[in-house]
Amino acid sequence: MRRGVIAIFMGFMIWPDPAAAQSAPLLLHTTVAEGVHVLRASSPGVTPENQGFVTNIGVIEDERGLIVIGTGTSRSFAIHLITHVERVFGKPVIAAVNLYGGGDHVLGNGVFVSRGVPVTAHFETDRFIRSSCHTCVERLTAVLGENMMAGTEPTPATVVFDQSELLAGVARKLKLLHFGHTFQPGATALLDEASGTLFVGELAAVGYVPDLYNAGEVGWRDALEQLAGLGARVVVPSHGAPGGLEMLDASRRYLDALISRVAELFSGGSSLQEALDQVDFVEFRSWHGYAAWHRRNVHLAYLHREQLEFGRSPRP
Repeated sequence: MRRGVIAIFMGFMIWPDPAAAQSAPLLLHTTVAEGVHVLRASSPGVTPENQGFVTNIGVIEDERGLIVIGTGTSRSFAIHLITHVERVFGKPVIAAVNLYGGGDHVLGNGVFVSRGVPVTAHFETDRFIRSSCHTCVERLTAVLGENMMAGTEPTPATVVFDQSELLAGVARKLKLLHFGHTFQPGATALLDEASGTLFVGELAAVGYVPDLYNAGEVGWRDALEQLAGLGARVVVPSHGAPGGLEMLDASRRYLDALISRVAELFSGGSSLQEALDQVDFVEFRSWHGYAAWHRRNVHLAYLHREQLEFGRSPRP
């Protein structure tokens, strides 16, 4: 286990923020189990109207306060988020978790850290935040504008881990589950053992094509099989409504079909271009992201299969 607490407490007050007040998106929660809630994102695309709130955020009630899963897209959104959940649930935020490295999920870290709230992430996700999230800020600023993104800086996690373990500093048994290189090298799921609620982040969603841009598709598929074996009662994805184990099966079916078909074509001597032309799944055409990144997924899966054939790591 590797853990480092590196927070610098910069005060405990959050002052009103003009950008947050100007265009703060509506936050509505769904209770999925006792003390477990989900703030549902209304759409998958970033717009000034939704302030970049495009992925679901979890809120779990503990004895001393609230654990927030995902810190949001910006400083202004994080202020809005903390103010909202503390008012609605009547408890202070005492911990936050980053399940993966994405601008929609980690760029509010700085506000939490400034309040002395520990932010936990896998060390690979922390590495991603440090090395790549300045680009996340630039991309989001181009869409949301400088005012809405004002004061937003990539802020690393303050507690890091390298293998599955219980979340530290809370009474509730919340297990951080890491399966190696899946959606990203540091992508993590979180299981609330008391309620059987499984937060899967970007690992699974119904009607949403897995994105292989920084992924290891074989490890990802295998992780979904292991997660299904946990028998969770509720599965909460980053995108769409919470559901049951069918959530895991949907993403697994796409990945399995992609891996199998690409391997079949590769073994038969098909070129990359031929694979790009032939790997098309009618079942998944209506899913969000199919038109945008399915072809890229085929490209990456073929390259990974080629790398595996020649004894190199299949990671991109």
